[in-house]
Amino acid sequence: MVNKLEILPNEIFLHIFSYLSWDDILISLWSINERINSLICSIFSMNKYGIIFNKPGLSYKKCSSILFPLIFNSSSLCSNIKSMYFDGIYSIPFDFIYEKFFYHNDKQRIYFPNLKSLYITKCLLSQPILQILSTLIKYQLNELLLTFHGDINEIFDHTGDEVSNTSIEKDKERMFQQLLCQIFSDQCQLTSLKLNIKEIINSVDQCLKSHPSLPSKTVSDGLQSYCTTLRHLDIHLNNADFLEDIIERIPNVEQLSVDLKKLQRYWSPTDSELQSLILPNGNWFDKVPKLKCFTLKSCIYNDLEFTYLKWLLNNINHVTKLDIHLYNDDVWRKDQTIWKSIIDANFIRQYCLPDQIINLRDFQFYICIRYQLLISNIGKIKNSFRIHPFFIDHQWTNVECFYQQKGSYQHIFSSTLRKLQFFDALMDHPILVEWLPAHVKIYLRPSIYLFFEQFNKLCPNASCITFISGCSPEYLERLMSLSTLFQTQQLNLNNIQFRNVTKLRLGHMYNRRFPHLENFRDEYKTLAKTYAHIISMCTQLRYLSVSKFEWLLYIIEYAFDDLRKDALSAVQYAEFGITSCNFGYNESVHVGKHLVSVLGTFMPHLKTLCLWRLDDFPWTSIRPDIPSRRYGILILRWQNTSQTSESILQHVRVFEEDLCELVEQLKGLVYLNIYGKTSYKKVELYRLMVQNRFPNSHNDIQTSRFRLWI
Repeated sequence: MVNKLEILPNEIFLHIFSYLSWDDILISLWSINERINSLICSIFSMNKYGIIFNKPGLSYKKCSSILFPLIFNSSSLCSNIKSMYFDGIYSIPFDFIYEKFFYHNDKQRIYFPNLKSLYITKCLLSQPILQILSTLIKYQLNELLLTFHGDINEIFDHTGDEVSNTSIEKDKERMFQQLLCQIFSDQCQLTSLKLNIKEIINSVDQCLKSHPSLPSKTVSDGLQSYCTTLRHLDIHLNNADFLEDIIERIPNVEQLSVDLKKLQRYWSPTDSELQSLILPNGNWFDKVPKLKCFTLKSCIYNDLEFTYLKWLLNNINHVTKLDIHLYNDDVWRKDQTIWKSIIDANFIRQYCLPDQIINLRDFQFYICIRYQLLISNIGKIKNSFRIHPFFIDHQWTNVECFYQQKGSYQHIFSSTLRKLQFFDALMDHPILVEWLPAHVKIYLRPSIYLFFEQFNKLCPNASCITFISGCSPEYLERLMSLSTLFQTQQLNLNNIQFRNVTKLRLGHMYNRRFPHLENFRDEYKTLAKTYAHIISMCTQLRYLSVSKFEWLLYIIEYAFDDLRKDALSAVQYAEFGITSCNFGYNESVHVGKHLVSVLGTFMPHLKTLCLWRLDDFPWTSIRPDIPSRRYGILILRWQNTSQTSESILQHVRVFEEDLCELVEQLKGLVYLNIYGKTSYKKVELYRLMVQNRFPNSHNDIQTSRFRLWI
């Protein structure tokens, strides 16, 4: 007898699969019958599908006992997986998973022979990651996306003293330089690469010039190593040195997108030195003859960098599509005479285009500069493109220009570049908002209610909002009018909702060095109430990030009546900056004792917790109260006593109690990630404690980071 399930056509099954995550598909449907297995394999064989580790809730138990055995015991499934995606937010699963996926008995093993696309975001450098990437780009991958975590320069896999830490840091830098050399050589078969190394502050700019680790390939014009397969390159860099070296190694690139922090070399030459450096290099047509599309995004600070920009544009004057984005936040110095010019058609033609136009068919630009502009000049600027012979001939006359009076920002751009709306009354400091943005960043000001009223219409696809605020008495006094609008119900929350927003970030500073708030002031109630209303407007909130945990306490204590019931109950990922347990005023060091009770009460379904700490990992303080008048002397005495063996053991016990309470209160928690800084003397003790208390888990404990996957 035919099962009723068998009656359904394949199209229905594929439609059902589109609503399920890859792990749900495998756990629920794999091995029902051969037909279902074949359909599952078919969706994994499509590049847009694959194994995706980018969501909270994927537990160590589920992966180690169910998913991995299921995958590795099916050769047909392994052979059909063509893409994988790892998000570094959940990087401890990544560390563990790639060891399972790519290693066997400490030796590399390829379980996925047809893996072609690998996407790794917010990555941390480690030796195994670099080793497996080296193998994959040489033998398997066609497409690689690799971006690094903002904390990468703080984190190293070490547990030893300062000498060994420095040695390990140097080894990682050397290995990463070697990987870069391999990527841009004949030992790489990538066709598409997106690489963001802006976060790498260690010098990699000279590695393509000096690294001897790879053999060279003999070509007619000398000894040189090339990557002949690379067609699409999107790279984010600190400066232009590395770009020039890359051009020498990618002869078949067709699309090149470059995002620079600044348009200058690693060092700043004089005018004469710059001319001697760039003029002999000639045109890049001989180096990248197939280049058709070029995009450049960069800050430009001075006239010298405009000279470099012009040289760069003249080198790629054979492209058919050119996209230029230039920024400058402050114009006042003597060496900024070009920026002080009126940015009109003559400016764009002289400084933002090659001198000789050969094949160019599509030109887009966007310029944002902080400089005074008369409102009456806006019409003249736009009209300058309509009457300029060059722009008329190429039909590039459709240009928009806006001016923000509050911040003195000029915005001028091709109207076809993107759909933008300018909200003159959005805030006291109005901004340009891109049409259909996924992530909206907004400075919180009283007049923002006008944006709230239009939010769902203007940003229907926005899934993440970051609100940036101040804490000065003057700022909070101005914000009272917005709080009053909420309280008097003039802003109707039933009509103003962030319907599609799943991520909300209150504040934008997330690092170990964030300043703690001063003792509570009455003015803070205004911002707490505003935050409470904003949280309540999110109907599908899953991700909450608050730069200072104290604000969540203030919301609960002083604005609880303004917080919608169960507004936080669906949150699965939470991120907080939490104050030091050792340094600061007495109330500040004890903030962490409220952490578990608040999370257990308001976020009972939390799966991932990320904490930023100034120092040690425990969030419950054992420091005694210190009178403010004797703080300087007594804090030094406390710091000395905290390094004794007895004090270290006490910290281990307190941390164990913290972890046990957290896991007990939050039954669904699967991942804890703490950025901090502890003594190397504590690392091994913490590791032993975790292994004893949580035997069925995976951990990674370093002096700068604590990670626990349950």
